[in-house]
Order: sequence, then C-alpha cells, then structure tokens
Amino acid sequence: MVYSDYTKQRVLYHKRVGLKPADIKRALATESIKVTRQGVFKFLQHFRKHGTISRKKGSGRPSNITNDIKKIVDQRMKLDDETTAKQLFHILQERGHNISRRSILRARELLGWTFRGTSYCQLIRDVNKVKRVKWAQEYKNDSFDDVIWSDETSVWIDKYTKKSYRKRGMPAKQKPRPKYPTKLHLWAGISKRGATDVVIFEGIMDRYLFVDIVDNALVPFVKRTFPDGHRLQQDNDPKHTSKYASAFFEKNQINWWRTPPESPDANPIENLWHELKDYLRRNVKPNTKDELKAGILEFWSSKVTVEKCSKYIGHLRKVIPKIIEVNGAATGY
Repeated sequence: MVYSDYTKQRVLYHKRVGLKPADIKRALATESIKVTRQGVFKFLQHFRKHGTISRKKGSGRPSNITNDIKKIVDQRMKLDDETTAKQLFHILQERGHNISRRSILRARELLGWTFRGTSYCQLIRDVNKVKRVKWAQEYKNDSFDDVIWSDETSVWIDKYTKKSYRKRGMPAKQKPRPKYPTKLHLWAGISKRGATDVVIFEGIMDRYLFVDIVDNALVPFVKRTFPDGHRLQQDNDPKHTSKYASAFFEKNQINWWRTPPESPDANPIENLWHELKDYLRRNVKPNTKDELKAGILEFWSSKVTVEKCSKYIGHLRKVIPKIIEVNGAATGY
C-alpha cells in the first residue's frame, strides 16, 4: 500500500512518542487513516535507511495504466461525464485491456477527473437562443436606469443549508425535514431607484390575482418613483401576457418591456431571490409560517437597499456579453 505524505508524517509522529507499529495502526484508525502493521513497519525501515518520506523516483512496480488506457478513459469521460468505473471496466475489457476497477479509478484521477455535484442550467430552445442574442446585441450598452425587474418566487420552511461540516470518521448529524414543508409565494420588483414592496401570498396565482398584486404594489411604486417614465420587465408567463393583464397595463400606463423567453439569467432579481432564501436558511431558520413571513419582511426592510438593487442590475454588464459569446445558450449566471 502506498501511503500519502500526510499519513507518513502521522506515522513518524506516533513513532516519536514511542508507539510500536501495531499501536501506530490502532492510533491512526482513530484518525480515520487506514494502514497495516506490516506497511507501517516497512515504511519505518525505509525512513531509517533513506532519512526521507519521499519515494525514490521510478521505484515500485511498473504501472499497468498505459497511455492507451488513459486515452480510452479520457475520451469516454469527455463523451459522457457520468460514466461509472464499472462501465469503464467493461469498455476496456471489450478493447482487450485487463485492468482492475481500482486502477481505473486511479487512471481517471490521474487524468484530472473529479466527482462533483452536477451543475444545472436553464434549458433554452434554439429558437429562443436567437432571440436572446438579438436582445443582448440591442441592449448591450443600455444602463437600464428606468427598468423595473419583476418576478415571482416561492420560499418554504427550510432551516438547514445543503452542506455542513463534520469531523472525519463521525456520522452525519440527522437534520429533520418535512415531506411537505409550508410554502409561501412572493412577488416583487427591483430597480436602480429601489425596490417595490414584497407581496406575500398563498395558493396559485392566476391573472386576476396577478393584476391585483400589480395594482397594489407596482402602480403606486411607478407613480412615486418613476414619474418620468419606466420599463417593466417580466417573464412571458401566460398570466402576465393575458388579455386581462394587458388591458390593465394599458389603462394604468404600465410600459411592459418585452424580453426574450427562457432568460432568468437576464433578470437581476433572480440573484436577490437566491440571497433571500440563503438568509432564511442561515439566519432565520423558521419553524412556523409566521416566522417565515417575518423573516421575509425583515430581509426586505433591512437588506434590500438601493445600492444592493443597483449592484445586481449592474451584473448585467457581465451577463449580456456572455449571452452573445455563447450564442444565446445558458450563461451560468
């Protein structure tokens, strides 16, 4: 067994305090470091002879991971980055390479492939990629000073972040999560002049509820904050584009500024929603619906400033050129 430099250093530490190989094995087991008594003995012999924890270059048995095997593994991983070691094992066997799964794992690691969480992005159809590029080219120099970026989102009682720390060798701490957590829906808008009130509601939003929200939250904000004219950005949800909503917009002089479909990365309020949800999980940790509501309102009154809204809107300076660069595909923002 080949030990890492860290493992070797721990072996030497326990040797210096007077432990024998068998005792060193037991001590390292408490640190979740796996060694054998014979392996510890051989390493200590090597250290006494050479005075270093480094292996002599070219020592040890020749690797059975040939360049041909590396090429096959790398090509397969580029073709399908979800390929398992078991699948690679069968592919290599079919091509006449008899190699163990452990060696396959090592080959994949040597090639730089690591196992990480999947990164998801917005699914964008080809027809909308063209629309996104056209929009980005038209507005790449726009300052968006008069735009109100609006959207809905949902939040629920969620007290824990997706990742947490635990000591090596210790079991994960169980954190309860309800099967059907209490959920609330929100509507709001942000601009370089500040944010609208956040509207909290339950149930399904139809065109009538949408217009009622706009009437009570958006119209007063527009009259108060944008007497010199505005543009309202919203997605192309059917309730937003309904005849009922369109008639309301025309009657109340709401200037709906159309943006390309399937473009959440081009709406700065999405980043604010993300910050809100993280704030609720980390700081509020609500147990009840009332605590969830209070946390939302606290965030909106204390955290959603003109400066923060402007910062998120200013992020479009990175997003818009990226849309053009990737020909309308998802930008990762």
